Amino acid sequence: MTFDEIQTYAETLAKKARVASAKIRTLSADVRNHALQQVAKALRASEAEILQANSLDIENNKATLSAAKLDRLTLNHDRILAMAKGVEEIASFPDPLNRVLESRKLENGVAISRVSVPLGCVFFIYESRPNVTIDGAALCFKSGNAVVLRGGKESIHSSKILAKIFRSAIASCGVDADAVQLVEETDHAVVTALLKQRDYLDLVIPRGGENLIRAVVEQSSIPVIKHFNGICHVYVDKSADIAMATKIVENAKTQRCGTCNTMETLLLDKNLSDESIEKILAPLRQKNVEMFGDKETALRISGIQDIGDASNYHHEYLALKCSVKIVDGVQAACEHIEKYSSRHTEAIVANDPQAQTYFLNNVDSSSVMVNASTRLADGGVYGLGAEVGISTDKIHARGPMGVESLCTYKWILLGDGQIRT
Repeated sequence: MTFDEIQTYAETLAKKARVASAKIRTLSADVRNHALQQVAKALRASEAEILQANSLDIENNKATLSAAKLDRLTLNHDRILAMAKGVEEIASFPDPLNRVLESRKLENGVAISRVSVPLGCVFFIYESRPNVTIDGAALCFKSGNAVVLRGGKESIHSSKILAKIFRSAIASCGVDADAVQLVEETDHAVVTALLKQRDYLDLVIPRGGENLIRAVVEQSSIPVIKHFNGICHVYVDKSADIAMATKIVENAKTQRCGTCNTMETLLLDKNLSDESIEKILAPLRQKNVEMFGDKETALRISGIQDIGDASNYHHEYLALKCSVKIVDGVQAACEHIEKYSSRHTEAIVANDPQAQTYFLNNVDSSSVMVNASTRLADGGVYGLGAEVGISTDKIHARGPMGVESLCTYKWILLGDGQIRT
């Protein structure tokens, strides 16, 4: 595509989204829910077509993608059923729109209320996880937002068929199909052009690696909700139940290591016995997790690769690798997290209530857990249904973003002739 064609294509998508948003924000909850139920039925009925498209993506990328990324790209019977179930779950949620968040009467007699409304038009950028096409579309539609979807080029065939299914299903219910649009051109210049469509698009949500998100932040003239990476910590206190700690650490690192809520750094209280530390690390060793640490940690624990400095404590591995550090109690653990965390998810394993309280009060991340795995940081687990992402920002939305995070509010004032004097 030429430069002019790219600009026209991007502007057309954005304008269509703006027109559609004005229509769907006034749809009743029943209409939106019925349309989502039709999407779920269509997904189940189109399994063969979805798998055929997905097989093209897998074939085109199996030689270049890592095992973890290929797993993210792959759809199968169970994952298609999970997508359909996720859409039905979103449909079953209470309507996030037109909720009265607060109301009162002013001294002049005006009744004032704050009411939830859609954000408007969302530009949702994500990498090669085709199920996110459905998650993003369903969450935005439920919350009355139009969405422009842009998945990774590796999943283009899968995303096209999924977007087609979604659009056809809502159109069959009399809804403007342009409420959900997919960027079908893989040229990154289209993304750049869309990031300048501030007259039509209200919010950008990038979901992917740090490089993608930084590029979006630098290029966008539209507000961006982001999280750059998931440098998540698990701290094992001297008071921890060692069997529990072992289970949590193994799950947090190895259950699915390519996700943003995976443990990337394990912090161990220096007062833990060598025997306890070895019990905690045993499952990681059995699963061939490479472990890196500073000089003090490498001297105490065998098999820890001495990194010589603190550079790896800033690193998100997304692989069977993790950083390990010996710390002097919960205060030192919190100080390390304050310095190196990406503000995503942190967990403490401890039986001491004082240690738990100190950790909860001093860790400033979007999710903070006591005696639980960081892998639980997820919209589905939190009862939000699917998620459009996990925000580490503090303005507007924080943590897993479900339908309520895709809403804003407006003030409504009801008077009987009041004026300002």
